[in-house]
Amino acid sequence: MNRIVSSVAVLLILLAFHAPVQAQARRRAAAAAAAASGEPTAPVLTVRDLPTVLPRLHSTNPDEVRAAIDQLTVISDAQCVPPIAELLRTGQPDAVTDRALDALRAIHHPSSIEVLTEFTHHRRASARRRAYRALAAIEDRRIPTLIEAGLRDSDREVRSAAALALGTMGSRASLDLLFRAFDRGVIEAATAIGQLGNAASVERFDAYLGRVPLSVMLGGYESYLRRADINEETKIGIVTRLGEVSGHQVREFLASYAGTFSDRDRSRLRTTVTDTLLRIPTEGDTRRAIPATGAAGGGK
Repeated sequence: MNRIVSSVAVLLILLAFHAPVQAQARRRAAAAAAAASGEPTAPVLTVRDLPTVLPRLHSTNPDEVRAAIDQLTVISDAQCVPPIAELLRTGQPDAVTDRALDALRAIHHPSSIEVLTEFTHHRRASARRRAYRALAAIEDRRIPTLIEAGLRDSDREVRSAAALALGTMGSRASLDLLFRAFDRGVIEAATAIGQLGNAASVERFDAYLGRVPLSVMLGGYESYLRRADINEETKIGIVTRLGEVSGHQVREFLASYAGTFSDRDRSRLRTTVTDTLLRIPTEGDTRRAIPATGAAGGGK
């Protein structure tokens, strides 16, 4: 149950990272589909519409302001960044601020880095989370260092979001900082460590077994095991170590991992997973049994 709760929490944070960009993609796809069907559609907004859209940012009606922000998100051009940044700096109701930060994330242009960095110090934790998520969507060499600052935020969810962002971005240089954050209780750092660490880092990660909840450790191990760039010997070591821990959670975890191998797989890794599962009793039963593992895919 603990593993399920931790996994759901991580999933919700990851979904929050992708939501604005996905919404923008859905709007564009819907417009394209409507155009292909021959049905009448509203004109597609472009930078030529900025003179019409920008004055609405100064409306006294918050709904009109939010609508204008949404239109700028659809236009999604670097020219949209300065007016959104100006709007944010003038101080807005929370709903408008949040919409503007999400818009900058959807536009993900480097010119928004300065204002987004300012908002990583906002009084509201939810605004700080949005600012970090927006930064994480930008491809720029300055971003990892800026995201790393979020690991020290006073809010747990901000710290979690920063850790997951570093893992998703592939910021291998942040590995040591993630281990330090893990020491301070940022449990989502386990997933990022598993995404970024090399084979040598597994031993360092192993040292936390018994010190943090097993469900948290399994999140990191899962990331290691799913990677193609981690060698088989290292993965066998992980499975063997988990076999020593044993228990219901480990059995469920390894049974799920076993399902990623094809029936034709004859690797030592698959054999080790199978043998380890056989040694772990099912819950409430001392007999050894292993579930079928015929799902298609590759476990190595």
